[in-house]
Amino acid sequence: MNEFDIIADYFRILTMGRAECAGLQDDAAVLSIPPGRELVVSTDTLNAGTHFLKNETPENIARKALRVNLSDLAASGADPLCYQLSMAYPQKPQAEWLAAFTGALLEDQKIFGIFCSGGDTTSIHGGVLSVSMTVLGTVPAGKALRRGGARAGDTIVLTGSVGDAALGLHAVWNGREAAYPKAVARHRLPVPRLAAVETVRNHAHAAVDISDGLLADLGHICEASHLAAEIRLAGGGSEGGLVLSDEVHMALLSAEMKMEDVLSGGDDYELVLAVAPDHLASLLAGLRKLSIPAQVIGRFMAGAPGVTVLDPAGTKLTLKAHGWQHF
Repeated sequence: MNEFDIIADYFRILTMGRAECAGLQDDAAVLSIPPGRELVVSTDTLNAGTHFLKNETPENIARKALRVNLSDLAASGADPLCYQLSMAYPQKPQAEWLAAFTGALLEDQKIFGIFCSGGDTTSIHGGVLSVSMTVLGTVPAGKALRRGGARAGDTIVLTGSVGDAALGLHAVWNGREAAYPKAVARHRLPVPRLAAVETVRNHAHAAVDISDGLLADLGHICEASHLAAEIRLAGGGSEGGLVLSDEVHMALLSAEMKMEDVLSGGDDYELVLAVAPDHLASLLAGLRKLSIPAQVIGRFMAGAPGVTVLDPAGTKLTLKAHGWQHF
């Protein structure tokens, strides 16, 4: 197979027959944006050895690549439209690998209502497999969520929980997959909170998805909004606060994880939201109707940008690690 055979035999099906893609015979797709909506665009690149294990299955690579990009749309309050896919192979891909990869993508496309509008297929010498996606979505004009929209007094709401993906990676590395099956699943197959998009954009001032760790990504909202944030850990008789999953709690008790790992681990792809107190009840009710778990973990306030973490007794924790950085 040459490059064009690969495109025709394995990637053309991902267009789902959409006329905008012209069967991948052109170098560009022609897209129409519905009236009254704006285009939201985001790009993520996943590299073997950095974002997924070098021996990861093609199905898991495909699903993770698409889902982490869709998570960026969810954090922007955008509905999916299409995506561009670029693949750089260190060696010629086998037919079985391509069939598994594109088959998994097609399944997820049907789940999340999106299609592939084009991309690029190339080789890379001396490197590793690299998967780059540019995802496009639309949002009602003026309704896109930005990191800079938080206001002093806003409540911090978290969907789901954090630390699970970091624990899952630890379990895979250390042969502990049987001990933490849910965490391993969270690591391998994130779930973008697209179902929450309408509820979130109707009630939140700002949002970010957790890719680099709760502290780092919450810190991005602080920086963009010029605010301080305070979060509290649950327990000890205090009301509210950050509640962790059972598996993460077990890992903390067994000292397989530290709280620093939980708060800075990343790859959970949950949403952190800034919500006005008078919108909090409506937001939480809307998420409950969608069966999306959510918890109140803190608040934004005036002050120098940064995140303070309090233990259940209200004592400030000193943490060295805040999240993932490539450089």
